[in-house]
Amino acid sequence: MAQAGRIFDTRLSSDGLPHIQAVAASGVEGEIRRHGGDAALLLRAVGIDPEDIGRPQARFGLDRYCALFERAALECDVASFGLRFGHQCGRALLGVLGELAFAAPTLGVALGALCRYFPLLQEQSSLSLSVRDGQATLAYQIRDGRILARRQDAELTIGSLLRVIRTALGPYWTPSEVWFEHATATPRRDYDALLGAPVYGLAPSNLMRFPCTVLAAAMPEADALVFAAAARRAFGNRPAQRADDFLGRVCEEIRVGLPQGDIGLLAVAARLGLAEATLYRRLRKHDLRYSDIVRDLRRALALTLLRQRAMPLTEIALLLGYSELSAFTRAFQQWTGGAPSTYRASVRAGE
Repeated sequence: MAQAGRIFDTRLSSDGLPHIQAVAASGVEGEIRRHGGDAALLLRAVGIDPEDIGRPQARFGLDRYCALFERAALECDVASFGLRFGHQCGRALLGVLGELAFAAPTLGVALGALCRYFPLLQEQSSLSLSVRDGQATLAYQIRDGRILARRQDAELTIGSLLRVIRTALGPYWTPSEVWFEHATATPRRDYDALLGAPVYGLAPSNLMRFPCTVLAAAMPEADALVFAAAARRAFGNRPAQRADDFLGRVCEEIRVGLPQGDIGLLAVAARLGLAEATLYRRLRKHDLRYSDIVRDLRRALALTLLRQRAMPLTEIALLLGYSELSAFTRAFQQWTGGAPSTYRASVRAGE
């Protein structure tokens, strides 16, 4: 079953993976250079043509986009690179969705429009707004489990959404709380300075919570004509309905269930709305075994998480569904021939 291993190949290949509009990277070259990085080198390293950055309608793989910001954070030695960039350039990164949001009559309408048309900007991802018990929740998540390293993208997106909200509520407004899928490895001082709210990690999705009353706030640039024109453009430019990426969905449901150990074939099939036998048959049609996918996903996630210096090995073990560090260590040795601590040390030595 060699094909299963290729699902999580660390070499960047966007074949069959979701895409994102190049406008979402507007200004990244200047930001990388401002922090002393080599923008051209980083773009080439992740397989993005620098000329595409200047063409808003161009699209490239979402995996490459995420990899660009992960590498930029390392190259520039700025752990909060994505969060800073998103908050600073949030409006420009949204393209026509930015025009739509900023011309909306109220903040609630602006966020609702962003959620409705978000697939125009980014495929296989969800942006949703819900209200319960007086609190609004704005949640974002990539829905393809094959895209592993996405911490910077998550913080970038939350930062850009926060910029939209602060346009209506003022530069010092803060949400009630912020949650991320990843461990909160960004320095606390950066979170405090940029978010100003309690920040928690290891959540099912990336989200902000805030009082729902703020949704009635007026957008300062409200313009009914501009809003209507932008809505027509967004509706007219919406991508053709893409066949749901089955393998990406399977990987995402396994990934979500790993920390709770809820990754049995029956449980994952139920979350996908399928019978266990149906999921089994569809995987066999792709020449894949479910156990191979789980193993390869755990291995790929382990390699990704071990590159995060501040994350304890015990925490990584729990995130991968192991109750004890010793069980994770034994599994890692079977995958790679060495211990997790040895791999982490080799990564640091090579940086």
